[in-house]
Amino acid sequence: MTSLSYMNKKFFLFILIAFLNLAASQYAFAQDWSSPEVEQMYQQGLNTLSRGNAPEAVAIFQKIVPLEPNNLQVKKSLATAYQLSGNYKNTLLVLDPIITSGNADAESYRVAAQAYNGLLEEKKALKTLSEGIQKNPNSGLLYYEQGIIYKGQKNYESALKSWLDGIAADPNFHLNYHEAAIAYIQTDQVIWAIIYAEIFINKEPNTKRGNDTRILLLDAYQKLFFTPSKNVNGDATVTMNPTNFEEAVKKTYLSLFFVVNDGITTENLIMLRSRFAISWFDNYASKYPFTLFSFHNEMMRNGYFDTYNQWLIGKAENPQQYQTWLETFADDVAFFEQFRIKNPLRLAASDNFNTSRNFKGFFSEKSGKSSKR
Repeated sequence: MTSLSYMNKKFFLFILIAFLNLAASQYAFAQDWSSPEVEQMYQQGLNTLSRGNAPEAVAIFQKIVPLEPNNLQVKKSLATAYQLSGNYKNTLLVLDPIITSGNADAESYRVAAQAYNGLLEEKKALKTLSEGIQKNPNSGLLYYEQGIIYKGQKNYESALKSWLDGIAADPNFHLNYHEAAIAYIQTDQVIWAIIYAEIFINKEPNTKRGNDTRILLLDAYQKLFFTPSKNVNGDATVTMNPTNFEEAVKKTYLSLFFVVNDGITTENLIMLRSRFAISWFDNYASKYPFTLFSFHNEMMRNGYFDTYNQWLIGKAENPQQYQTWLETFADDVAFFEQFRIKNPLRLAASDNFNTSRNFKGFFSEKSGKSSKR
């Protein structure tokens, strides 16, 4: 069984996803309840689970199962509660018949795989996820969990492949971008760290993980331009006539080295990213249409791009200075937030320009650690 510290790290992320999935799907089963009282009891179990009291939720769902023997949602909720309380064997006792019957959804496969992983049966966990992906090929959630298990094995190449496959299959499932950004910043291909970090921040802006990713984004720009110090003529990896999306992005950025040659600061990055957006639109937008860059152009047209970049980067560079900026430009921030809520970043399958899966020798022995400023 895994350690308590592992459970603590996974607990709140898992419970958020699990609870939202359960709560969103419960209404599909409303017509199947044997009585309003049983339905109310089920809602009580969900509420208890959402508060983090998995053992009490187990007790509630256990009472419902005999009353609703054919209700798969109740059984899946019970399995989730078992999983969150660390009772992996009972999790599998509940889920194995559902999976065998062919009635399992992506979340069921994920919970079962986590239970196997909790029992240190990693091969069975990966096999379960592989089967789940075959039945749910567009589930970013299952690819994400597959990558997490590979990462735990320090198989970083397979982990990154899983997260990239998850991005391709489900471009708006945000957790794969987070893990991919962490992986890429440890390599020479930091362009993807920059892109994936920014996408993730847009998807999850107001959490500790989102703020940590802002720091990673700054680190990725630092590495791009100053590790070692580079410009478009001095970097042997820059192709003067790009043949793919990544090369075009890198060439465009490094051609603007003069904008940041005195350091990576919020103000410098605002200028850099503004010039990048203009240059990209003029030279590559028609050949490599990319939703994130179109999103930048839309904000520039509406006068929000400077505010967006402060929101994206400023807090990570200097929290006190960022707070002063927030207070000084409160109206601008409010208008930007309204715009952002009405116009969320939504990626498309056509954004998948990262198709390489050749990661042999990609990671050093020290890989797997997040970047820290």
